[in-house]
Amino acid sequence: MKIGLVGKNGSGKSVVCDYLKDQKKYTVISLSDIVRETAAAKGLEATRDNLIATGNELKATFGQSILAERSIKKVKSAENVVFDSIRNVAEVKLLKKAGVHMIGIDAPIEVRYERIKQRQRASDLVDFDTFKKQDEKESAGQSSGQNLNASLSECEAVFQNNGPLENLFTEIETHFSK
Repeated sequence: MKIGLVGKNGSGKSVVCDYLKDQKKYTVISLSDIVRETAAAKGLEATRDNLIATGNELKATFGQSILAERSIKKVKSAENVVFDSIRNVAEVKLLKKAGVHMIGIDAPIEVRYERIKQRQRASDLVDFDTFKKQDEKESAGQSSGQNLNASLSECEAVFQNNGPLENLFTEIETHFSK
């Protein structure tokens, strides 16, 4: 089974990936890792703005689905794979063509902001107003190469992650056992 995760910053995509990796033995491939690797190769600090600019540059040069294309190439013979950090419709469509089941993870913005504050990635060190502005740009397609609302609408299911994690994991497992 191949699963693709679409979700806004702090929605819980990484938590779902960790669960699938640890409990279900999935291989995790993050589209964002390609952006991080490219930014690092250029000597850029891993701030959210630098990562967005790097991702936008890759997409402008190679097309909107480049991160998905490069991620698929990373999958060797693994049968169970979860693709993380899918951010635009071109990526969703390319992954669907490759047989990937697309699901979305979402949560209220306040909950997501508290989560990113706790995880303390370099790209997460922003105040709430900045987070909200970034979220609006990424959600509505104002950031080149990112349109999370449209991408979520392409998913076969969108799960709300605003309660106990066990509930989220049960909902996902139930969805795929149908």
